[in-house]
Amino acid sequence: MNRHAYLTVGIMFLVLAAPLSSATGIPAKKVSWRADKKGLLSKDFMLPAPSGTQEDCPCSDASLCKPIDVAYEVETFGFGATNFKDGEGFNWDAITTVAWGSGIDLICDAHFHGVRVIASVSPPLTSDQDLISQFVSDTLASVQENFYDGVTFDWESPVDGYDDPMNSYYLDVVTQTTKALKELNPSYQVSVCAAWSPNGIDGRYYDYKGLADATDYLYVMCYDTRSQIFDQCIASANAPISICQKGISDYLQIKVPAEKLILGVPWYGYKYECIDPEFNPEVGKTCEISQVPFRGVNCSDAAGSEVAYANIRSIVNEGRNSSEVMRDTYMNVPFFNYQDDGKNYQIWYDDPESLSAIYKWAVESGLGGTGPYRWDQLDASNEAESSEMWDAIAVVGSKKTVVESFKESPSKNIEVLDFH
Repeated sequence: MNRHAYLTVGIMFLVLAAPLSSATGIPAKKVSWRADKKGLLSKDFMLPAPSGTQEDCPCSDASLCKPIDVAYEVETFGFGATNFKDGEGFNWDAITTVAWGSGIDLICDAHFHGVRVIASVSPPLTSDQDLISQFVSDTLASVQENFYDGVTFDWESPVDGYDDPMNSYYLDVVTQTTKALKELNPSYQVSVCAAWSPNGIDGRYYDYKGLADATDYLYVMCYDTRSQIFDQCIASANAPISICQKGISDYLQIKVPAEKLILGVPWYGYKYECIDPEFNPEVGKTCEISQVPFRGVNCSDAAGSEVAYANIRSIVNEGRNSSEVMRDTYMNVPFFNYQDDGKNYQIWYDDPESLSAIYKWAVESGLGGTGPYRWDQLDASNEAESSEMWDAIAVVGSKKTVVESFKESPSKNIEVLDFH
């Protein structure tokens, strides 16, 4: 996902890790698997290694350890629960799925509200069936042991075109994992994180149609859309609605059904240093940024840094901005300038106004859903400001109606772990 700092394909084998430890504060950055930009994927969000034993259900009601067994009309699917690990801070009525969630308190609370919690997996990209089978087996065991509702795949390394064998390896392991999970319990959810467009963004020439056919959803990451800047090297919007619409149109053109697409949006923004010595921090609008290359393009959003929505708003609320909050009238996105350590910066971000337009368009377009990276980029203690963000996505949450109930029908060939 965005700078999801990818393991290089040479070491892209199964990574199973310890459960997420508790954390405090608002996470300012996403984890990235792009090894050439921000290092290796943190193990905190990975599916824990299977222990081989099934503990008793630690929830107050044993039924809360069972997978959510319904499908909703529209998904509000988002990532991240570090700051809201125990469930505090979420508006559960607006959510259907928490990806990268961890911790039994979160899972008990989410399940009580009919919300799925799914883990991240890092599969082996290989033709070695023994490695794939072991990965699938471990995934099934760990999902059951840790009371998850499914998994999400997020591989973002570049490939050498659509015919690169890595594409077939990726599709194969995703297909086998999905098939096994669905045989175990058809209510398990499997998704794949996808670039904002299927047209080779950042060298990701993946078989997105095949991945969509093999899974429940593609989570289309309409953020970090300036990972490669081909025009003027200046600060600008992270996820303008026009780019999101263009990306979804591209997926529809390759015959990915609209209901398979979840439109991912950012609950964070970008801070860029303005390098022009003549930049006016009080009224300046055009912020020239340093040329930081990414995958063969000389300018990228790597010149900036990601900032959580809560942290952005704290700058404004404390009056630390040097300009007023301005809004680009074409993209309908806010930005402002501020100074720190004698340097000029410009911050671009999304707010309830810009996001509401995207949510409304996603629902009206018949997409499978929408949702943010990340849920926990809000300050739960600032109820007024957090409520504005939750209310904005309520247009999607209002569609949280059950359209299908799954009945557990595990395969006789798969061992189903029991819990009490």
